[in-house]
Amino acid sequence: MHRNVFAAGAAILLALLFFAYSAQRAAAEDPKCGALPDCTFDGFYGNEGACSGLWKCDNLSGVGLTESEGWPKGPSLTFAGDAPFDRKVWQRVAVTPGKGYRFACPFCVVNVNGKGWHEGDQVNRRLGIDPFGGTDPNSSNIKWSGDFFGKGRFEDDVLQISEYARADYITVFIWVNNPYGDKHIDVFVDTPGLFENPDMPPIQITQPTVTPPPPPPTNPQPTARPVVKATTAPEPTQAPTQASANEPTLAPTTEPTQPPTQASANEPTLAPTRKVSQVQPTVRPTRKRSAASTQSASEPASLNLFDNIGVFVVVGLVGLGGAVVLFGAAAFLLLRRK
Repeated sequence: MHRNVFAAGAAILLALLFFAYSAQRAAAEDPKCGALPDCTFDGFYGNEGACSGLWKCDNLSGVGLTESEGWPKGPSLTFAGDAPFDRKVWQRVAVTPGKGYRFACPFCVVNVNGKGWHEGDQVNRRLGIDPFGGTDPNSSNIKWSGDFFGKGRFEDDVLQISEYARADYITVFIWVNNPYGDKHIDVFVDTPGLFENPDMPPIQITQPTVTPPPPPPTNPQPTARPVVKATTAPEPTQAPTQASANEPTLAPTTEPTQPPTQASANEPTLAPTRKVSQVQPTVRPTRKRSAASTQSASEPASLNLFDNIGVFVVVGLVGLGGAVVLFGAAAFLLLRRK
């Protein structure tokens, strides 16, 4: 009987430890984002405004957040304009070199003149991956998906791109192109994700070999100064003739310098004026998310307050289980002595 009590206590303790580990691992992973630190655009606004957080932009004009749109709820990253535009945003992600990754966007919705999307709309969206982690949106290293003109909402699972990581970081890109000059266009983007692609077996990545430059010579010889040869021979000086020698030399006449007029003397000199364009401040919208979606973008693996309370409860249960085991063992020893 005492052995059964001891075994039951040990089993309870192991079960509590397994439960605590599973809860912590589930809270550290976000099934929507994958390896992407910020898929809900919590880090879109940094200390310097839009595009100064985790997400970067090649053009600040017409890029911001819309509170009323998004999935599973707002806000969403918005590309907006009444004229043709071509804009890109990107985020750099830490990965494992040699593994294959898939970048997908389940919510990249087009709204034309406030009436949604219609068949035949020509607003193009593309996704890209730089396998070396570069941040040049025009780099030839970026592998782009095909053109996408669909609705871009959930059922369209074609807006994605896969590529192997060639370094410790890769960079994911979102590219929106609007050709219309007579329509108002909004493109709402939310919850893009970066995931390991199980269909791409890992590959071996070889670091590039850098050849060192040759060492400088021990006794460098001084560089001789080149001699410039004249290409045209100077013309001989012609001796003055008898007539020119006897002619008197005329002193040059100097015209008097006209003094400035009274108006020009008193007129101040105007410095050139420099025209400075005023930049309109970006209005940062107020983000209203649930407690589960307000996770900090700079610490994607941290636990929220509810998870911390859950961890403390689990730790307490683990301690209680350990006390039960120790009490059972002590009782077993006392009974055995009797």
